[in-house]
Amino acid sequence: MTGTRPRTDSGTAVGILAVDIGGTKLALRAVAAGAAVYERTVPWPVGGDAGAESELLEASVAEAVGALGEAPVRIGVAAAPNVGADGTVVSWPNRPGWVGRSLRAPFAGNGAEVLFGDDATLAALAEARSTGSRDLVYLGIGTGVGGGLVSGGRLLTGAWGTAGELGHLVVDPEGPHCRCGTRGCLQAAVSAEALAAHACVDRGLPTTTAELVAGVDRAEPWAERTLDHAADSIARALRVLVELVQPAQVRIGGGLGAALAPLPRRIARRLAATARQGRPLPEVGPAVHGPHSSLAGAALLAAHGTSLLGGADLLREGNPT
Repeated sequence: MTGTRPRTDSGTAVGILAVDIGGTKLALRAVAAGAAVYERTVPWPVGGDAGAESELLEASVAEAVGALGEAPVRIGVAAAPNVGADGTVVSWPNRPGWVGRSLRAPFAGNGAEVLFGDDATLAALAEARSTGSRDLVYLGIGTGVGGGLVSGGRLLTGAWGTAGELGHLVVDPEGPHCRCGTRGCLQAAVSAEALAAHACVDRGLPTTTAELVAGVDRAEPWAERTLDHAADSIARALRVLVELVQPAQVRIGGGLGAALAPLPRRIARRLAATARQGRPLPEVGPAVHGPHSSLAGAALLAAHGTSLLGGADLLREGNPT
């Protein structure tokens, strides 16, 4: 385990396990007596099937539990796929082989309560707790584009528990088709795949996201234009949210979002250019947990349970239970 993570109040006297199941990787963190004792990131194997991936998840969980030295009391899981109440994967565009398969099964046998939450929703929870913001929007940019909303100190989850899907706000009705089946979604414009494709066209060469990040760091003109495209698209989505929920802060994270260091400042400038006169604007900044906000949120879920997802005040005095 390397580096120092911002505090998220995930301290508990008993052992817990946090797992972030993303589109390209797994991330695991074991916490005992309030301190992380194990952390590891495991990429999904290229070309792997759902059965092999399930076995990898099970083995990774067993390794983390072994590092903890005892069975965790609770496991919090930040999940990129849409997971049903019984733990079955309902949809996962990036890994369709998982549909109909149990995401709960790889955690069986540990004797722990297993709680699932949307990865971006849990990221918003962690960012709000760490920044002390009662009104916050989180936007995660990686394999897909996810989001979470905190208003008045509470997560906004909506009637069906899935509010905050910022990646599916339509920012360009004539834009590219999204994997969800509609057209012009923010995800179709600024996901890792979409930004790499934009850079490829502008540069005239096949371009990976790693090359895009390096190009932004060097202020290459083609990379700057792709960054402008991302900032414009995101600012359009945030313009709506500023009017609807009036966030005080916007935090940009996810694997790619955290790597594009100039992006938050660029978004802030674009947002200011379209603001109504006299209307206050949110602070736009990088996620304080960098690319690990969902994992930090999973740790909070494991430490404090589902009250955090059910409308509890995230910033009230003392820890939720």
